[in-house]
Amino acid sequence: MRLRTVELDGRAIACVALADGRLARVDKVMPGAPTALMALLEADGLRALDTAVTAGVADDACVPSDAPILAPWTRPRKILGIGLNYGAHAGDLGEQAPRTTPASFIKGDHTVVGPGEPIVVPQRIGKVTSEAELGLVIGKPCYQVNVEDAMSYVAGVVAVLDQTAESVLLENPRYLTRVKNYPGFFAFGPDLITLDEVLTHGPLDDLRVATIHNGAVHRKDTVAGMTFSPAELLSFHSQVMPFYPGDILSTGTPGAVGIEPGDIVSCELGDGLATLTNPVS
Repeated sequence: MRLRTVELDGRAIACVALADGRLARVDKVMPGAPTALMALLEADGLRALDTAVTAGVADDACVPSDAPILAPWTRPRKILGIGLNYGAHAGDLGEQAPRTTPASFIKGDHTVVGPGEPIVVPQRIGKVTSEAELGLVIGKPCYQVNVEDAMSYVAGVVAVLDQTAESVLLENPRYLTRVKNYPGFFAFGPDLITLDEVLTHGPLDDLRVATIHNGAVHRKDTVAGMTFSPAELLSFHSQVMPFYPGDILSTGTPGAVGIEPGDIVSCELGDGLATLTNPVS
């Protein structure tokens, strides 16, 4: 399944994509369901929703095709980012990719913007980069899980654009939290794509992640090119902290690109699986 949040009458409404491309309100497909996508994840409602969609959806459940698209949700309990998880990107920063344990950082939910919303480059901080990433969305409480079971806790994936104040980072690599937490430094969406849907396109290891800058591919790689796999990342960090439904684990980028006001940046997952695009201002 693909799930998306749109604005209707000034409210954020969770919708599910139908086979014909239309979007239907989750609370009308499955009466009594939450209207917010985050709440649907917290209620462990994806399986029941899939059953309801399969049973058939009435036309009056569908929303206008021009309904504005919002961030899937704006208040995850945590956003965990991974640094230098592809060797080529580590080289961009004059670093070596970690080999024994992954490098990570936390981002606040004030950084969240949705598809099409501007990524604002703060003044007087020097170079800012944008990085396409594969985001894992946690579907159920997850704590101290092993690698073999880790992906069973993942509801699906999202396309991510993670931003970095690179000039500040190069002053001191310990500034990682500082350089990752300006407002607008985490775009994601437009869709939450359930893991079973992702796997119909092929093995997760073969999924391509590409950073697109003004319409041109800046850098791309596949999940297999990660130093630490998605399952390893989730298992490792779950030994330290619990994860909750709606949390996002952003798995690192194959390459960061410098951005300036007027640019357009995108994250592409696979060949047509997902595209997230944001202007820079």
